[in-house]
Amino acid sequence: MVIASGGLSHWLPSNDPRDPALAEERRHAVIHGREAPRASSVEREHRVREMGGNRDAHVNRGWDRWFLKQLASGESGPVAALGDAGLEEQAGSGGHEIRTWLIGHAAVQAPLVWTAYEPVPEWITGMGLGATFEVR
Repeated sequence: MVIASGGLSHWLPSNDPRDPALAEERRHAVIHGREAPRASSVEREHRVREMGGNRDAHVNRGWDRWFLKQLASGESGPVAALGDAGLEEQAGSGGHEIRTWLIGHAAVQAPLVWTAYEPVPEWITGMGLGATFEVR
């Protein structure tokens, strides 16, 4: 049995130290690590909770469904052709989590025959399930 998990489309705050919008304190932590991990986690928890619950959070439903259809077709070439920039444009900075889906797909070497999808903007992502066997 192979299980792969990861988000579909979702946009997260930048962690790119080259991003001029990234606060200097955050840039330092990304490059050098957090000096007080527990305190950082407490602060981060508040920011993450503020992001969640937003019914208007951006989720690219069309792209998510397109991606699942690519796995059902057995063709990962169109996904690979997106490259990093195309993936971020279509699925957001968190969209790179689809790599776990692709690894699972490659390991099984079989197309998905069953999928389910639900956009959940309150969780800041689209949620999907897929199986290479029929689910009843």
